[in-house]
Formats: sequence, structure tokens, C-alpha cells
Amino acid sequence: MDWQSLIPALAATVALASLLYTMRKDRGGTISASQAIRDKLDYISDTARDTREDVRALDRKLDDHASRIARVEERVDAHERRIENIERKETL
Repeated sequence: MDWQSLIPALAATVALASLLYTMRKDRGGTISASQAIRDKLDYISDTARDTREDVRALDRKLDDHASRIARVEERVDAHERRIENIERKETL
């Protein structure tokens, strides 16, 4: 084999090695990018789950407050009626 045929073969080997290295490097970058995306999606999922739990807790508190307000309104109405009855008796 002479130098004239060895140089193109060597150049082709270096080019092929460079191509394989680049493809391998790109694949590694894609894997790390995919992992980063998965991590972000997991964080968003956890945040959404926590938010749903907080909203449910607030709904329960609102329901509890609504029932308490209804009871207070009933008591106020009863007291108003009693006061009106007392005022009527005093005017008679």
C-alpha cells in the first residue's frame, strides 16, 4: 500500500470516527434534556396535586363557614322577633 491510497483511507476513518462521536454526544444531550423535561413535569404534577388538595380544604372550610353563618342568621332572626315582641308589649 502506498501513501496515496493510505491518506484517503485515514481521512475517511477520522471522518467516520468524528461522525460517530457527534452522534453519541447528541444522543447523550437528548437523554439529559428528556430527563430535565421529566423532572419539570413531575414538579408541575406535584404542584398541581398540592393545589387541588388546598382547594378541597378551602371548599370544606367554606362549607363549614356557610353552615355557621346560616345558624347565626337564624339566631339573629329569632332575637329580632323577640325584641319586636318585647317592644310591642312595652307599647301596650
